[in-house]
Amino acid sequence: MVCFVPCSTIYCFYTQVPYVGVKVASTHVLPALITLGSDQNSAVKYASIDALGAVAQHFKSDMVVDKIHIQMDAFLEDGSHEATISVIRALAVAVPHSTDRLREYLLTKIFRLTSAPPTENDIERRRERANVFCEALRALDATDLPATSVRDLLLPSIQNLLKDVDALDPAHKEALEVIGRERSGGTLESIGKAMGAHLGIATSVSSFFGESSLLGKKEGGEQHDPAAASVPPQVGLQTQQENTRFGRIMRGGFGDMLRGKAKGGDEPS
Repeated sequence: MVCFVPCSTIYCFYTQVPYVGVKVASTHVLPALITLGSDQNSAVKYASIDALGAVAQHFKSDMVVDKIHIQMDAFLEDGSHEATISVIRALAVAVPHSTDRLREYLLTKIFRLTSAPPTENDIERRRERANVFCEALRALDATDLPATSVRDLLLPSIQNLLKDVDALDPAHKEALEVIGRERSGGTLESIGKAMGAHLGIATSVSSFFGESSLLGKKEGGEQHDPAAASVPPQVGLQTQQENTRFGRIMRGGFGDMLRGKAKGGDEPS
């Protein structure tokens, strides 16, 4: 009961964030959340992290972003498993609506955290940590990241996560491998494999029309003209870019829909 009042206060801030202006957010909401974030009670501290994530989602001014950076750094310096999970998850939720600076900040933190050797012997904690990192990277991949961030932060973070195979969910592992191939020079084939992994269908044109294809097996001895089944080798650069971006957006949220994690209709948009 000791933490009931501060947690209730944080919840009120959390629900009111979409309805206040940047001035109220920077002069009242943020200072209150920062103060509550220094509370000795862990439940109060972690509740304030979620509320700060909501602020990051709705406000893009440099002053607000700077304060969020400072406070999230303080939480991460705590070094606890719970604080790390809460910070990454809160910022990942804000990724689609946040600023480029906040995305770069999150990507940098993930790279540093995944570069350190795992200190947890508890496999469940390692899995929880890996899942949160994977979800954040998939959300970041669905945005327009600078090429330098992809090369120096995104791809190395993926490589770091793939080293601890035991901690990776198979669906996340597949998605990370596809992101890695695509971001390092893959084409439409990578997108097909990503979607096929989620839907359980053939993942390329050859899977449908090859000699041992789905259609080939269904139609017995019917012969198919290989030339008719081939994909034109030349595709416009603009079409490739659009397909690539569409694939990243779908990967960022499609898996959650299939797992039934989509938000309920009563949540505010």
